[in-house]
Amino acid sequence: MARGFADIQRNSVKEDPGYQTLFEKVTEATAGEKQSYQWYRNQVRSQISAFKKDNSKYIKDELRDRTGSTTNEDGNILRRYAVAGHMYMFEYKATSRLPYYDKFPLIYCIKATPKEFFGANLHYMTPKKRILAVRALLRGRIDLPKSCFHKYLKSNIDGGYLLDLHADEWDTAILLPVEDFVVQVKGGHQFTYDKETVWEETNEKFYDKIKARRIIQGYGHSRDREMVK
Repeated sequence: MARGFADIQRNSVKEDPGYQTLFEKVTEATAGEKQSYQWYRNQVRSQISAFKKDNSKYIKDELRDRTGSTTNEDGNILRRYAVAGHMYMFEYKATSRLPYYDKFPLIYCIKATPKEFFGANLHYMTPKKRILAVRALLRGRIDLPKSCFHKYLKSNIDGGYLLDLHADEWDTAILLPVEDFVVQVKGGHQFTYDKETVWEETNEKFYDKIKARRIIQGYGHSRDREMVK
C-alpha cells in the first residue's frame, strides 16, 4: 500500500472515478505512489483554485458525490453530530464573544455530547506541525497544544453537516488553505485575522500540551472506527 509524506498517506487509486471531490482528485494524482510534502502542497494548490475561497463547496461536493456510484467515492462521510476520535471539517458561526475564531475549522474531536463537542483545531498550527500531530494520532497518541482546543456548539454548525474525514484523506486536509480566522465586532461585522499571527501565538505556547491515549468512538458500525485508524 502506498505511503506518503510523514508516513500517513495511504490512498489507493480507483478506476473510472466519475464525479470527483478534491480529495479524490488528489488521490488519483498520486498514481498510488508515495509522494513528498512538497508534492502534496503543490497538488493541493493546483486543485484549490476551483473553489475560489468558497469553503462551503467542500461540503456541497461530498453531498453531490453521494448521489452517484458508491464504488468510486472517497472515504469521507457527512455527519450530523461528532464523536471522539474523528477529524471533521465544517462551517461554523460563533455566537459567543471570542478574540477571534475560525469559520471553517479542522477539528480532531476528543469529547462530544448531543449539543456540543470539544477538540483541537489543527488550523491553529502551521501545516508542517499539523503533519507531526497527525502522525501521532495515527499512532494512537494525542499530542496537541492546549491553545488549539475549543468547544463547538452543534447549533452553530452552518448547514448542519460535518465532513468526517477518512484517515486516508487527513494528509490532504491538513494542507488545504481553508483556515478562515475572523474577529467579530458589534453589529455582526467581521474582519479577517491573520493566520500567521495565530500560528505565532500557538508557537509561543506550543509545548503546553494535552497528551493522552487516543480513544475512537463510532456511529454504530465497526467501519466507523476503522475509517479513522
